[in-house]
Amino acid sequence: MKPKLIKKIHFANYIAGLLFVTGIFHYTGGILWIGDIFFIITILYSSLLSTPREGLIIALFGFTCYSSIVLLEYFDLIPYVGFFKLTPYLYKDSQYVIITTLLTGLTFFLIFFTGKHFSQRLEQRSVELAKAKKVLEEWSDKLEKKVKLRTQELEKSKDKLSILYNISQVISSTLKLDNILKVILDFSVKISGANRGSVMLLDEKKGVFSIRVAHNLSERIIREITFTKDENTVGWVVKNKRPLYIKDLEKDKRFLKKEGIDYKLNQLLIIPIIIEGKVKGVINLDNNTSFTDDTINLLKSFSEQAAVAINNARLYQKIQDSYFEIVKALAQAIEAKDPYTHGHSERVMKYSLMIAQKFSLSKEEKDLLRYAAILHDVGKIGVRGIILNNPNGLTTEEYGEVKRHSIIGENIISPIELLQPIRPLIRHHHEWCNGKGYPDGLSKEDIPLGARILAVADAYDAMKSDRPYRKALTEETAIQELKRGNGTQFDPKIVEIFLEILKTKS
Repeated sequence: MKPKLIKKIHFANYIAGLLFVTGIFHYTGGILWIGDIFFIITILYSSLLSTPREGLIIALFGFTCYSSIVLLEYFDLIPYVGFFKLTPYLYKDSQYVIITTLLTGLTFFLIFFTGKHFSQRLEQRSVELAKAKKVLEEWSDKLEKKVKLRTQELEKSKDKLSILYNISQVISSTLKLDNILKVILDFSVKISGANRGSVMLLDEKKGVFSIRVAHNLSERIIREITFTKDENTVGWVVKNKRPLYIKDLEKDKRFLKKEGIDYKLNQLLIIPIIIEGKVKGVINLDNNTSFTDDTINLLKSFSEQAAVAINNARLYQKIQDSYFEIVKALAQAIEAKDPYTHGHSERVMKYSLMIAQKFSLSKEEKDLLRYAAILHDVGKIGVRGIILNNPNGLTTEEYGEVKRHSIIGENIISPIELLQPIRPLIRHHHEWCNGKGYPDGLSKEDIPLGARILAVADAYDAMKSDRPYRKALTEETAIQELKRGNGTQFDPKIVEIFLEILKTKS
């Protein structure tokens, strides 16, 4: 329905209402009763809800209706039918009628103007409230957007912290330094979106930082680029012990490009790895775009976890090195008992690691083989020296005692937790591929690979060394013996690899 039509309907309702009120006014006593209150209510209501022009018309019409009833009753044009007569024939008193009619008319118009004033105030207040509502809605929208943005940021922070926790769990679950450094770099590159990155560690002896792991860098750069503790941006980080973010490398005096860096650096971020209050490493990241403050803070927190993991790995390595030194000392004590085998364990270790290199064994497997090579004859400490140094050959009983040295060796190292993995290598390094070795008669693949490698290295060095009962064999003779035992005593693949090594060496 059209607004104009609605207004006309409302106006007609007001007029009809006044006519109805006029009737009530006449039949309830007219001027002698309080029926004029109905006029006042109607005029007030219309003045509040209609336009000023409409309200004024309604007030005039209401006064016209009121005065018409009064005059018609006064001149007896209509009978007075009121139920209440306060004073008989008072409605015929001209003075009373005139004064009452004028006062009532004045009241009507005062009511109209008062109502219109309040109506205007209400409209003004409504406008103000509408503006306030609009401002509140705008503020609410902004607040909602801020809350949404903040929620998204919190979700991102939650995700990053979750990643940080998971990565921290990973780096804390291993004591292998190379693995830890790789995880540190992979996480740093992923979280920052860097184009290139590296982790540098301080070499305490040389006093320089060198690259240990890298992302998207050439082998030449990894091999050649180093920094001293006082040099370049790394030196600044070492001195200040806090992250360094350079947005324009061309203009920053702290950055001096190293010779040999054959790519353009744009923005550089360096995160220190602080161990026991000193910078022992740095995470280098460079990018074409900016690094955010959140990313920098996250990497800073991560570097603290990384520092703990790196320190634990280094402490573990020191313990490993200490054990190895103890192992070497024990091996030397054994060789002191048997002067004919002086240096034998060291040489067996060297040959074994040369063979292991061809098998692409992991660093951990090579370390275990190194320990096993040094300790492979540790059980001879339980064999009588008179038997070990017998120049006339051994009886069956004496040879049986010698054969027990592999079992004795395993028993000696069994209490040492770190040496548990090499127990099978020490026990089985005298097994033969055809199953005729000792102590358990294992054959082929049932013999651990490390033990098969030790068997070849041990036999070759024994043949090349003086013994109480014979002189050292020549190189050619030792090689022929290896070939003769190929497939029976020794693993054919290992013999083939070792002979190739000897050929290359010669």
